[in-house]
Amino acid sequence: MKKMWRNIGIFSMLCMATTGYAQDENTTKLYGGLGMGLDYGGIAGAKIEYLPIKNLGFFAGAGYNLLSAGWNAGVSYKIFLNEKLSINPMAFYGYNGVSIVEGASNYNMTSYGATVGANVDIKLGSRGHKLSVGLFVPFRSKEFMDNYDAMKNDSRISIDNALLPVAISVGFNFALGNN
Repeated sequence: MKKMWRNIGIFSMLCMATTGYAQDENTTKLYGGLGMGLDYGGIAGAKIEYLPIKNLGFFAGAGYNLLSAGWNAGVSYKIFLNEKLSINPMAFYGYNGVSIVEGASNYNMTSYGATVGANVDIKLGSRGHKLSVGLFVPFRSKEFMDNYDAMKNDSRISIDNALLPVAISVGFNFALGNN
């Protein structure tokens, strides 16, 4: 875990170092959006993102994960392919898994941990609003994975949905502020 946080820190510093130049164009600095997925805090949530410089974003999300409120916060690096399309490697910490067992609430649990992945932003129209679609790999907590293993080994429990190794996200983000 310590090594992962060190790598996230190095990634963040590299992002800042490679984008520390003057910018003349009028770029959006703040986005607010609605969506579903880990970076939006759950099955239904909201996300806010601030870009202090063109290629670097800091974000936070909050939503409902079918059990409780979920939240996260992280960093993204924007790789612009053109004016309308960017690929964005991301790293964040927060909600990244949930288990809900009908009739055995002792197994109900939300996992909080690190998640890495990338999303694609597609700018729509002239106002800078964007559609975001992402694919993420969550690193779920040991406690959550032990709980999941206990559910699998409990003969009273029938698991209808396997724990997926990846998660997707879809959201629409409104451009809220410019230079």
